[in-house]
Amino acid sequence: MSARFTLFYLIFFALCIGRGEAFAQTAQFEGFNLHTGLGAMSQNIFKANMVYLANPAVPINSPSDSMSSSLFNVGAGYTKVLSEQFTLGLEFNMSARDSKPTHSMTYIGPNTVGLTMWNTNQYTLSFAPGYLLTPDTLVYSKIGVLRITTMCANDSGAPCASNHLSGRNFGLGVKQALKDSSNYFYIESNKNQLFSSPLVTRSNPVAYTLNASSINFVFGFGHDFH
Repeated sequence: MSARFTLFYLIFFALCIGRGEAFAQTAQFEGFNLHTGLGAMSQNIFKANMVYLANPAVPINSPSDSMSSSLFNVGAGYTKVLSEQFTLGLEFNMSARDSKPTHSMTYIGPNTVGLTMWNTNQYTLSFAPGYLLTPDTLVYSKIGVLRITTMCANDSGAPCASNHLSGRNFGLGVKQALKDSSNYFYIESNKNQLFSSPLVTRSNPVAYTLNASSINFVFGFGHDFH
């Protein structure tokens, strides 16, 4: 079962069991919070519009690359209560662990060039509107922007430039507050989509457009400071 379907099932289950309860205590989710989470990520990277600058007549292509890895996130946020049932949050998250490297091959005419890429220093800033399902359960969505640094290493040992790329973030999650406590557990899934970025390699200079997207699933723990 995919991460997205798992999350939707958990939300549906929480809605069913809490249907008869009165909506109240929204204020327990209000205020600043710190949170951390563990999970898994699946990423797809592909390149388009590739041109070999030394000789544009030489054909060039690069297959798409996919990889999956574990992740570790830390973050902070602020949630404002809008009514008995609705909240609006602002969340900042940082990936505290580099992604798993992915190795790609670029075909320039009859020759091949190997390249290893990985992501580091990924940040997201998102608005998070929420809805109270039960006195202790908040379901929320996320929409925001991301910033990521993509590192690389050439098989040949030649220089390889890192790139700072931007994109957008969409997410859906559930917070479950612990009774008589300011602590909570949360489960969420995010889709991160990089904006198409024109890049140029240093060795065997190739101009191309990089596109990438990833889906992650996170289970974590947080604390509200009321």
